[in-house]
Amino acid sequence: MPKKRTSDKSFAEVTASLEHGEGSDPATGQLSPASAGELVDQQGCLWRKSRGPLDARLIRRLVSGADEMIVGEGAGEVLRPVPADVREEAWTLIKDELNASGSGRYQAFDFRSEDGRVLLYVEEFC
Repeated sequence: MPKKRTSDKSFAEVTASLEHGEGSDPATGQLSPASAGELVDQQGCLWRKSRGPLDARLIRRLVSGADEMIVGEGAGEVLRPVPADVREEAWTLIKDELNASGSGRYQAFDFRSEDGRVLLYVEEFC
């Protein structure tokens, strides 16, 4: 059995190093992407929520299988795309704080584009 990869960085450090994206502004009363059911990425692609919150097994599959992955910090206030080469590291850092029932720090959702691409959206709660 392969040894678990460990990281010397926190999840906050990993996401802070990612490219900053635009998100919702709580002052304007906008809903998070998970609540609204829609997300528009930096390239202008519209993603619609397909299902979620997801269980850990499905999230694990989507970490490597989704076309895109975005972390929504502050309940979607700041959207950060996660490049494929750091997804495994991000997964290692968030998996123990996931809870699909709502009491965890992170929840993950499956979003789909009109052309059939899959987005793993991970929403962070404070």
